[in-house]
Amino acid sequence: MQTETVRRKKISADRVRQIIPQVILNICICFLLFLMLYPLAMAIWNALKIDYLFENTKWYPTLPLVVTNLIDAFGLLDSYILNTVEVGIFGGGGLIIIASISAYTFAKMRFPGRKAMYAMVIALLMMPGILTLIPQLMIYRGLGLTKSDSIFSLILPLWTSGPIFGVFLLTSFFRGIPNDIFEAAKIDGAGDFVCYFRIALPICMPIMGTLAIMTLVNIWNDYLWPMTVMEDRLTIAAALVRVYTSEHSSNTTMQFAGYLVSAIPLIVLFVVANKYYIEGLIGSSIKL
Repeated sequence: MQTETVRRKKISADRVRQIIPQVILNICICFLLFLMLYPLAMAIWNALKIDYLFENTKWYPTLPLVVTNLIDAFGLLDSYILNTVEVGIFGGGGLIIIASISAYTFAKMRFPGRKAMYAMVIALLMMPGILTLIPQLMIYRGLGLTKSDSIFSLILPLWTSGPIFGVFLLTSFFRGIPNDIFEAAKIDGAGDFVCYFRIALPICMPIMGTLAIMTLVNIWNDYLWPMTVMEDRLTIAAALVRVYTSEHSSNTTMQFAGYLVSAIPLIVLFVVANKYYIEGLIGSSIKL
């Protein structure tokens, strides 16, 4: 009887020792989740407040919800959103095309100096972008692209320095595709471009979708380069920093509304493309 009692006490003590760390872990996770979600919730309810209520009620939601704040913010930012969409379509599209062609070249074609060239491209990943900001600005000023406020001055850097990460990501993905597929196509008379366009491109669509989403998010959030080279045709992030915030420096709720309006397209994009984004990440991890 005493042995059974001791055994039960030991089992209870073991359960307590197992439960306590799990409880502490769950509390830490809930706390971190709160720290992550509370600022987002705070931005949402402050964007929908009346201005004079903000100072005394900034930490919690209040009624009524002023939806017209979002409408007014969109009316002020719609042209900048369109500029960002234009840069995303043409700049991001060109980036993905250049990255995929370059990655296929490094992964499936053989030519002298291939490994050295790929190593130099990958080495650029280690270089901080701020290091090349001034030289890049000098080049663009020399080409006259900063004087005309041309949207091309925002698109061209995406075509030149933007594809580096995409080349690294897609090269690893292409290397995971069996060479037998391409050799069989070449036996049937297909050239390198046909192998790329008909075989490699359809296979890598999920990871290219992931790369497209990551590229668009980076374009949407970039403000340093647009503020440096543009005066009026700003992207949404640069407009929020230079124009919108200064115009509404005394109206905090309108600033929150502008930030929320600028984030809505990305939230919608992630909700719609979440499935493809996750598929691309899983596929790339398997190939890597």
